[in-house]
Amino acid sequence: MRVRITKVDEYQFLSCLKHSLWGSKSARFKNWRKGDYLVFIVDKALTGYAEISGEPFQSDEKVWDDGLFPYRIPLKFRQILAKTDRIPILGEIREILVSQWGNSYGWGILNQQLLTDSSAEKIITAFISRPNNLAQVQLSLEQFLQEADQLRKNSSKGKTVKKLPLENAEPVQESSLSEDSEHSKAQNALIELGRITGCSVWVASNDRNRSFNGKTLGEQCLKQLPNMGLSDEATRKISLIDIIWIKQSAPVCAFEVETTTSIYSGILRMSDLISVVPALNVKLYIVAPKERQDKVGNELTRPTFKRIGLNDFCKFVPLEELNKLLSKIEGFGGHIQPTIVDKIAIGFGEEI
Repeated sequence: MRVRITKVDEYQFLSCLKHSLWGSKSARFKNWRKGDYLVFIVDKALTGYAEISGEPFQSDEKVWDDGLFPYRIPLKFRQILAKTDRIPILGEIREILVSQWGNSYGWGILNQQLLTDSSAEKIITAFISRPNNLAQVQLSLEQFLQEADQLRKNSSKGKTVKKLPLENAEPVQESSLSEDSEHSKAQNALIELGRITGCSVWVASNDRNRSFNGKTLGEQCLKQLPNMGLSDEATRKISLIDIIWIKQSAPVCAFEVETTTSIYSGILRMSDLISVVPALNVKLYIVAPKERQDKVGNELTRPTFKRIGLNDFCKFVPLEELNKLLSKIEGFGGHIQPTIVDKIAIGFGEEI
């Protein structure tokens, strides 16, 4: 088995499906064979794969909206995953890529380098273990293309954050009443925001009895985590995450609030989450005052966390921006999606 991997956005991916084509600006398909597989990454997750179905050719027909790409090769799509089933580049998938191309495996993806033998089989097997949504996507392809195009237009320009130098772990500081108040205030804001987005909310088991503005934090939150098929120890670790937003019994966003205490401990809990459940399609955030952005970046880019891909999936949310966002969308319950957080989030990951 021979597999290549490429990274595109949702609209480009659907355009390839519509025209059953993959293209390049250069004549790079000499060693591509009929029967090879091309796997697509969208938003840092395995999304679908196609089989090379014919010989390469050249054409000046306009297919993609971001360039001509006259050197082309025909595809037959075999599987597409629904957004909730897509496979993050974590766990075994990440290990396969690192073992083949090292920690800078993005280079292998950019150049669509060849994977063979067991590595290729493991990638395709990961797809086969999940439901195939290809027929449904083909049936409503024009609608999906319109939605992807609109999402492009609505998305704010990506924020570029320079890599930060590594530092030693910051020392743990003694907590104070002021810190507790700020921490509870941030958790309360995340609870309210989560409910506006239509999510059920879990507040950390050791914080649920804390009070803020005369009410306990756990008052309108879940009494227990949904069953995720995890061990008691894994469930206990996850239950200590400050705030988790849950939809249809699955976590969609997890937040650690670090107002003045050590950022390392919060990131470690996020590391536990993606280590025990790497297949979960959950977004991770560290919430802290803007002045702590550099410290968050320093911790997330430590080799220990980069190795498991945490820096690719965990973002920083300035506490000040969180409060502004909440004030803007209060009263819009039922019309806001959990992805609204990404409007104010700052990433530290490397492009893949």
